Amino acid sequence: MRKIYLIIIVLIFATAGKLSAQQLPLYSQYMFNHMLINPAVTGSTEGIDLKLLARQQWVGIDKGPSTQLISGHTSLVNGTMGVGGIIFADRFGPETKIGLQGNYSYIIPVFGESAKLAFGLSLQVFQYQMNYADLTYLDAEDPELNFNKENAWLPESDFGIYLYSEKYFAGISGNQLLELPVKIGNSYIDRSNANTLSRHYHLLGGYKFNLSGQFALEPSTLLKTTFKSPFQADINVRGIYKKDYWLGLSYRTDGAIVTLLGLTYKDFIFGFAFDYATSKLSNFQAGTFELMLGYNIIKDPYSGRSRY
Repeated sequence: MRKIYLIIIVLIFATAGKLSAQQLPLYSQYMFNHMLINPAVTGSTEGIDLKLLARQQWVGIDKGPSTQLISGHTSLVNGTMGVGGIIFADRFGPETKIGLQGNYSYIIPVFGESAKLAFGLSLQVFQYQMNYADLTYLDAEDPELNFNKENAWLPESDFGIYLYSEKYFAGISGNQLLELPVKIGNSYIDRSNANTLSRHYHLLGGYKFNLSGQFALEPSTLLKTTFKSPFQADINVRGIYKKDYWLGLSYRTDGAIVTLLGLTYKDFIFGFAFDYATSKLSNFQAGTFELMLGYNIIKDPYSGRSRY
């Protein structure tokens, strides 16, 4: 078959350095659901923590990254273990990943039980799909071109360590640890190609300062690397009023400023984030929008069971 030439919009990746930097979904409100990054966070909240998230990245660019997910986790055995799961769909151009993830954590009280240390492992399986009809070719009249969809099923695994208390949190995790080759059709994707799966490493931390009875300030950071692409960092600060309302800002070193706002009402949590690109990419898109809805089912502290 004659070699296929794909026209790639180079500006899209100017903010990421390499294509591998966008292999994992990007989130702006991860500080409300660290389990998306680190499986050791599983079971770290009281009750049954449920979250829905929808993200549309680079609005105005056709087939820009899009992510939807539902997640949930809870603690078991008097808070010594956590279990949880994620159902996700991630799309970017001709590529789609749809899958399931199961999490387990083991939790140990430390520092006189004022904090907890957790070790977590996740296993996931997802369908990787390449839709050749969405590609742009230099020679679209080539009769040998394949405009069909091709699929591959892949397993993956993450591991993490997480230390947390009411005032602070810190964690380190490795994602996509297996790095298995992706088989599409009758051949494997070249492992030297930027599209192959790469290990990602995350280091996160934050501290909540109670300024008064009504106001709190929570700075946090997330450091990201694959050791194959440029190092990235998120620097966040969130102001909280009466524990129920917040407004925050994030600076992402790969070229974005993020505005965060949200509120809690009874057992519900609502969040909205808008990402503004600071690179040349801003001339071609209208920003990134992310919506979050959460619900916490409070457990009966005496029976260890949910109220509902």
